[in-house]
Amino acid sequence: MWYNVSMENKINDLQIGKAGEYLVCADLILKGYIAFPSEQGLPYDIVAEINNKLIRIQVKTTRKSINTLQRTQEIPTYHFSLRRCGKGGRREYNNTDIDMVAFVALSSKKIGYLPIEKTPMSLLLRDRDFESQYRKITNHGIPVKGGQYIDDFTFEKAITN
Repeated sequence: MWYNVSMENKINDLQIGKAGEYLVCADLILKGYIAFPSEQGLPYDIVAEINNKLIRIQVKTTRKSINTLQRTQEIPTYHFSLRRCGKGGRREYNNTDIDMVAFVALSSKKIGYLPIEKTPMSLLLRDRDFESQYRKITNHGIPVKGGQYIDDFTFEKAITN
């Protein structure tokens, strides 16, 4: 992990969210896009310019992986509630509030992106850094792909879909 694990409980949720937002901005800027944080109170956190069009991005950040039961063993995964918003998650983002969701695994500094029309209510994602812990399932000796990985949800794929 790239940040101090002993500090994770001392950082409040607002600061975790801000860290995720800044990480997304940095990721997009380093890819050559214009990106900046939005004002408080808006349904989106980041604005990015892509091909002379402004894209509104909501950022969802998780501190670290959680153990999820997979058949007979627990495996590390990241869980994101992507469409819930407001205090206690009582409201839901719709396709006119935002254009895209970015989901950030803060402990590994990994980011995934999905256009809002392809965004489910929640998403459980794997991390290739933990791949040795995932059960290898085969079909007559041929590995079967299991689960989705956070780094498969690239920004480039999200803007072309």
